[in-house]
Amino acid sequence: MLNAPTISVIMPSYNVASTVVRAIDSVLAQSYEDFELLIINDASTDDTEAVVLDRLAAVEDDRLRLITLEANVGLSGARNAGLDAAAGEFVTFLDADDEYLPQFLQTLRDEMVGEVDIAIAGHLVVRPDGSQAPRHSRFLGECSGEQAMRHAMSDGLTPFTWDKLYRASLFAGVRYPVGSTRFEDMTVNIILYPRARQVRSVKPPLHRYYISAQSLTWGRIPTRADTDLALRDLDALLPQRLKSGSNGRFYANMRLLITLITAQSAIMKVRNQPAAQETIDDCRRALSYRQIGLAALTRPPFAAAALLLKVFPRPFAALYVRYSAASYGLTQ
Repeated sequence: MLNAPTISVIMPSYNVASTVVRAIDSVLAQSYEDFELLIINDASTDDTEAVVLDRLAAVEDDRLRLITLEANVGLSGARNAGLDAAAGEFVTFLDADDEYLPQFLQTLRDEMVGEVDIAIAGHLVVRPDGSQAPRHSRFLGECSGEQAMRHAMSDGLTPFTWDKLYRASLFAGVRYPVGSTRFEDMTVNIILYPRARQVRSVKPPLHRYYISAQSLTWGRIPTRADTDLALRDLDALLPQRLKSGSNGRFYANMRLLITLITAQSAIMKVRNQPAAQETIDDCRRALSYRQIGLAALTRPPFAAAALLLKVFPRPFAALYVRYSAASYGLTQ
């Protein structure tokens, strides 16, 4: 393609008429201007398409393109449609209920020097009451792709898609698992990291992540089955050597972490939706003492949390409710 943009921004959009203009405008406000914005309307049933078309007509910017899907394919499918259409050397994602800060693209593009193939930013968590808190990866600096994979498996790098800039070639043969509703970000990142030569993580918050009790992440009762598609995809695409040997304990730690997160999400629903208790019980059964022991070699706090969930679920739940209220402004 002649005059292809350097960066493709992919924005999956489903029933986001109230927030999509804010997200679009945050891309238009970027200090870095060599981008295309692909807005993927995932067969929305509200006014999302009309709102986007009105905004595109108002700004008259040929860097923006609306792609409307005939059938709803979910977040992963919408991202994949964006990847199929993207023309940039680099690719990034923005959920249509979030927004970039003005230096997001410029800062991460500046980090993509030498052999760096993935750059990761900090972000601001915006709680339901409007208050904000900065958050970033525990690991900061530069490392090899395989080291980044191990950091990610032990929660050293954020599991999200939307706070990263990727070299587009990393996605050759890799797509998000269609139908997966949880952990597809984490598992695809873990597939991509060892393909990268170097990964760089920086501290400054460059993205606003809005917490909403109605979102896909926060608004439904999770089950362990929600993880199956993402984990099967990971098992199929991650070479065996990266799941065993010296990497085995990191891989085990990641699976334990996913079980913990699933239980935590269910804890936040159980007061008003008793069916969530089944998920909590399922997670407790899934945690083995061997798995907890392996996690103790990698991330002792996770091992302690998993042991508390398995043996003393009520104190674990009480602690997590307090943590969620302090960190995200969410209550049961």
